[in-house]
Amino acid sequence: MTPPDVVISSSTSGYAMTEMQVRCKNPERTVVGHPFNPPYLIPLVEVVGGTATSPDVVAWASDFFRHAGKSVITMDHEVPGFIANRLQEALWREALHMVATGEATVEQIDLSITDGPGLRWPIQGPMLTFHLAGGQGGMSHMLDHFGPSLLSPWTRLQAPELTSELRDAVVEGCQREADARTIDELVAERDRGVIAVLRALGRV
Repeated sequence: MTPPDVVISSSTSGYAMTEMQVRCKNPERTVVGHPFNPPYLIPLVEVVGGTATSPDVVAWASDFFRHAGKSVITMDHEVPGFIANRLQEALWREALHMVATGEATVEQIDLSITDGPGLRWPIQGPMLTFHLAGGQGGMSHMLDHFGPSLLSPWTRLQAPELTSELRDAVVEGCQREADARTIDELVAERDRGVIAVLRALGRV
């Protein structure tokens, strides 16, 4: 029998910890540590507790994975599919739609990512990528200028209403992530990273 002070972490990618801890005698010590394959290469681990999980356990698990060399997202809330899986699933669904309707081949879809946005995402992710797309105006200009295009039929996923609250949250989030780096500094950082990835792949 596992001692009651031992933290139990599940790598579930579907079930929420709240669902799994229903019959636990000590649910406060159960937590999700969601890795990505292959876990020996991919650094990300998403950590989140259930409704009965102790905040101290979530903090301990996050520190444990960081100590093991992982890049940790300590989630504020349980989200079906977690964060990265939901983003992967959105891209995957749209890709399947395009294949099903004959709009693009599997090869075209993969090439569109590996030779397109996929080269930028390891450096700054999708949010800062669009922050730079706004030029010197950043995400604020991006949303104000291109926000209406969210309603264009570019995807089968229904876009959320671009409320002032959502706009401000995205703009402020980009400002926090930029951490006082200017647009020019972020562009230089991105370009250095993309060149490094291309060189690592032997493509430059």
